[in-house]
Amino acid sequence: MSDRERLRFCQSIHPGPGMMAADIGCGTGQWTRQLARWGVQVTGYDFSLRALVQARTARPLPGLSYVQWDANGARIPLQLQPRSLDLVTCRLSLAYLEVDRFLANVGRWLTSRGTFWALTPVEYPNRPHDRLHHGLTEEAIRDLTTGWAYARTYRFGRRHRAIVLRGFGG
Repeated sequence: MSDRERLRFCQSIHPGPGMMAADIGCGTGQWTRQLARWGVQVTGYDFSLRALVQARTARPLPGLSYVQWDANGARIPLQLQPRSLDLVTCRLSLAYLEVDRFLANVGRWLTSRGTFWALTPVEYPNRPHDRLHHGLTEEAIRDLTTGWAYARTYRFGRRHRAIVLRGFGG
């Protein structure tokens, strides 16, 4: 994570004790551990058991857990109840999800003041597709902000965008 991203995240979210969060597509858990270091109670979700084994071998932190879950196909875990989360993050994994369905679920999971934060690579239409580093087009990024009361996008160079959403259905 770059210093610019960390600063923008902290300015937008104000992470800290008392917050409940889910990190979707957490991989080996680096971002999930960062949230826990800020005092956020966070569960990292990923479909890859191999990645979760690596995440779990890192030094344990208070308020940190991991759950295996395929967000595209499996039933929603019981922990993800409506209005139960202050924060849902999706760092570098949003493009691998069924975005419309996923964001509708996120909107249900967030509290009335809850926030969705995503960092995604930008994919350009005339560039060759890279299956391992998949992103969203600028148009897709604009489209996914529709239906939220608050939507903000931040540029991190030419290749990445951070998306902040609040108030689903607003």
